[in-house]
Amino acid sequence: MTRNIKIIFILISSIILISCGYTRINQNEKLLIHIQNINIIGNKKISYKLKNNILIISNVNAKKKYAIEIQIKKKKQSKIKNTTGKTTRYNLSLSADIILKDINNLKKSNKSFIRNGDYDVANNYSDTVNNENNILKNLIEQLSDDIINFISTSTRK
Repeated sequence: MTRNIKIIFILISSIILISCGYTRINQNEKLLIHIQNINIIGNKKISYKLKNNILIISNVNAKKKYAIEIQIKKKKQSKIKNTTGKTTRYNLSLSADIILKDINNLKKSNKSFIRNGDYDVANNYSDTVNNENNILKNLIEQLSDDIINFISTSTRK
């Protein structure tokens, strides 16, 4: 008898979990806006990756049209030094000041974002450069997510 109850409980639980109605938050946002122009001032490598990440949410057939201006600043600072004065850890900071302009009614929204990350200095210079590139890649992804969330929340109004 208890075996039948366990089987029924598992079936009911799986049916409830399958039909929970989970959807991504930004799934419908892709169809609502068209980013007509992105002007990014700053590091070209960072600008290229950031622009490609942001354009994912744009749809050419959308009625709402926006222009975006972003100013990016990259700052690398020594964070930890050992007793001989050599740096053993760096802090990499990316900041972005964004202006979102609605082309249809000329409204503007401003926001600033800052993302920080640390990386260690390795024994080989190439390993240190790889550490820096990996943390830079992660910071760009985080900054892209922040900007996309800002755009999607600003355009709902």
